[in-house]
Amino acid sequence: MTPYISVIIPVYNAEATLNKCVDSILMQPFANFEVILVDDGSKDGSFQICEEYARKDSRVTVIHKENGGVSSARNRGLEIAKGKWVTFVDSDDYLGNEFFPTEEMKADILFGCYVNMNSSLQYVGTSSEIKCGVSLGDVVARYGSSSILRGPCAKWFRRDLIGNIRFPEDMKVGEDTCFVWQYLSRCQTYAVLPQSTYYVRLSAMTSEQKYGMKVDYAVQSLTRLKAAFEPMAAHLGVKRSLFFSFVGYFKLVSSDEWKRNRALWYGNHCIKDFYRYVWPDLSVMQRVRLAMAFLLRK
Repeated sequence: MTPYISVIIPVYNAEATLNKCVDSILMQPFANFEVILVDDGSKDGSFQICEEYARKDSRVTVIHKENGGVSSARNRGLEIAKGKWVTFVDSDDYLGNEFFPTEEMKADILFGCYVNMNSSLQYVGTSSEIKCGVSLGDVVARYGSSSILRGPCAKWFRRDLIGNIRFPEDMKVGEDTCFVWQYLSRCQTYAVLPQSTYYVRLSAMTSEQKYGMKVDYAVQSLTRLKAAFEPMAAHLGVKRSLFFSFVGYFKLVSSDEWKRNRALWYGNHCIKDFYRYVWPDLSVMQRVRLAMAFLLRK
């Protein structure tokens, strides 16, 4: 029987969390799904754990590959996925008891909700949940910079709409948002599954510690993101001010370098072009703050 849902899990050195992740999927009451575990060259016991699940449950498929990063692992999973719907789960996260949709859904994209947990699995923050009753463009405008919309988890994608869309394998930050934006540019409708809870284990590291980068790399990433953002924004009627928040994020994670030489950021022609791009849709207060940032270079 062809699975209704394909669950793709990239795995890298996840032996401490993998069992809880996979068990939370296999114990779902809705059973018509496949699990694709993509071991990305793990150096611990993750691959053996994956193989054991495949031996025990015919719904589990294991791919073992050389380490190439989370995007390459997700892309390998997409190559063999068979389900009508595709969802992604990170190997350190886990699902609530009734995560999967149990009836035929007509929408182009489905949204669940995030619940943030610390490493001890204690609740540490308000769940991110999308509300119904507005257009998809309004959803993207309202939640576009939050975790519920930036990444591919806690949502379902129609495999036929994914088509040739893949995660950029040469990006280490923003590659998941590129995928989501490209997919959204093909969507018209959405549905929310409020009972579908995705539990996220938050890292204790700050964004600067986890994703710190040089300004040149930030510019390259923003260029790729802008190329994905523009057709999505035009399709759904989303204002450019959403992209402004992503420029601010990459400014933050590259700050270790440019704070030692502020011209690296404020004198960069590409970065100035990003600000010119978003300027028409910024609020008065945002324009004032941006002007002051350039004036004071901070």
